[in-house]
Amino acid sequence: MSFNVIARTTFELAFGRWLFLLIGAGLLLSPLNAEDSLASLLRLAEQDPIEDPVLLTQFTEFSESLDAIESPVTEVLQELDQGSLQRSVRQSFTSESFDRSRGEQQQNNFTAFPDFDRGIVVFGEEAALKIGGFVKADFISDFDPIDSVDSFDTSEIPVGAADRKNARFHARSSRLSFDTRWKVQQEVVRAFVEADFFGGEDGSNGSLRLRHAYGTMGYFTAGQTWTTFTHPSAVPQTLDFEGAVSNVNRRQGLVRLDLPLGDSGWSWAISLEDPRIEIDIPIGITGEGRTETPDVITHVKLERDRSDFQAAFVIRELGFQPVGDPVLTDTAWGLNFTGSAKFLEDTRVYSQITFGEGIGSYRGSPDVVSTGPNTAEILPMFGWMIGLKHVWNDRLTSNLTYSELTLDPIAGQAGTNLRSTNYLAVNLIHNPIDRVFIGIEYLYGIRENQNSDQADATRLQMTFGFYLP
Repeated sequence: MSFNVIARTTFELAFGRWLFLLIGAGLLLSPLNAEDSLASLLRLAEQDPIEDPVLLTQFTEFSESLDAIESPVTEVLQELDQGSLQRSVRQSFTSESFDRSRGEQQQNNFTAFPDFDRGIVVFGEEAALKIGGFVKADFISDFDPIDSVDSFDTSEIPVGAADRKNARFHARSSRLSFDTRWKVQQEVVRAFVEADFFGGEDGSNGSLRLRHAYGTMGYFTAGQTWTTFTHPSAVPQTLDFEGAVSNVNRRQGLVRLDLPLGDSGWSWAISLEDPRIEIDIPIGITGEGRTETPDVITHVKLERDRSDFQAAFVIRELGFQPVGDPVLTDTAWGLNFTGSAKFLEDTRVYSQITFGEGIGSYRGSPDVVSTGPNTAEILPMFGWMIGLKHVWNDRLTSNLTYSELTLDPIAGQAGTNLRSTNYLAVNLIHNPIDRVFIGIEYLYGIRENQNSDQADATRLQMTFGFYLP
């Protein structure tokens, strides 16, 4: 064989190898799918047959290899296309007003709404539905008497009760939610429904209970959700369902307007809300509470990357109608200052101060208290809370919460009426795998009556949880 023939064969072999590498790269980078790319390659071979036997053998082997990988490559490309499409569709239904605080929410946040851009999302014609929620199993051991067995309600600590212990297992705080979104003139509209199983008697198996059912369009919200008087993102995360004694954890029917104040991070909201009241009726009077006007609530909020603060104000009318007489009314009011801030990269601090007159029902105590057989007065109250959340690592978080609630010692009250109550919770929560959590929590509370008698209670709670995707 001459030198020219050897050189030509070597060149053809090298050229052939580079040609196959370029073809392979083209299959990966070309916008065409794998089937179209292979068809183009075969047409090229038919139009310009390869005469060299070595190149022909290599081409044949390469063609067989392509046949073997064509189906998997096609499936991968189709999955990538479908995944990109789903991500694009999900992102089109996310909205800053609904999802802006999601990135700041740390793991094991039980007050947060489920993320919309991942998990179980059903797509329809110009609409999408996110199915969310979690299963939460609570295993409770009480070392002292407390009449609230499913949650640690310290106002239910009996003073002077005989010693006893209690064990309780339940899954009543499990939740299920449906977040539906669609677009109207490029504006995302949202309808959200969530329920848990805390309906029915304390200590029972529980019945379905509505938590949220509201719709939002632009700056307008109507339905049942967190009251404008509260600040859900400033609530420490306890495994206990009750939470801090000063927290405003009320969800109720409302119509609300939320308005951003420029691009400064400030916003303002005003709402009309369901006027539920709690009256301790004097024993010498027969009648019932009346709610003739809605509660009027407003707040201003400042949201930053590492912190958020809110000041809320409520004014309301309390009514009572003795049998056969006109309705008696008076005015009640309250202020609630709340906030949270990330002081360290892995530590967030929460705080709250709330006070007012006739707002006890926003925290589970009376708005009006009996002061005699035929008299009653609006009850002033003051509460505060401090808490922190620390992320130890990707799998471990801890929460510490302490709060107090104090009701005024108005003369004439029954000595067994609540004077003050304290609440302490410390927990450690482990996430062994994604969407699963295991936690243990120590709880301690004190109840003091108006006559200065008091009692305390201690609880240990272990929780297993499973988030829906």
